[in-house]
Amino acid sequence: MDGNAWVWLIVAVVVVAAVVLVILTTRRQSTKRVERAQELRREADEKAAVVQQREQQAAEVEANARAARAEADAKAAEAERLEMTAERQRSDVADQRSEVDERHRRADELDPRSGSDEPDPVDTTEQTTAGQTTAGQTTSGQTTSGQTTRTDEAR
Repeated sequence: MDGNAWVWLIVAVVVVAAVVLVILTTRRQSTKRVERAQELRREADEKAAVVQQREQQAAEVEANARAARAEADAKAAEAERLEMTAERQRSDVADQRSEVDERHRRADELDPRSGSDEPDPVDTTEQTTAGQTTAGQTTSGQTTSGQTTRTDEAR
């Protein structure tokens, strides 16, 4: 072999070695990329399970919130219904009170003794505390709201 052939042989060996080196490096990088992709998929699967669990918890909390809202709405409707019932009852009682007062007035007009200062024995508009004695005086007719007070000297 002459010198030129040896040079070409050495160049060919170097080129083949470089090609083999490039192929091995590419395979190694490809293997590393595949391994990294598998690792990322595994991590994603683990996180997907956690995310799915959190989604279920969020759905449960949302369902609880809807149930609580529905319950609150139902209670508000019940409260409104009760308020309307109470208002209707107050109105009925006021009408009945007016009727009772009118009957008392008519009875006072018919009764000749109605001019006395005796308290109305059927007056239920004020609650009274009576019979308290202080230093020879008996108090009666004192309302719990403190509006009417009458003091009678002990006789």
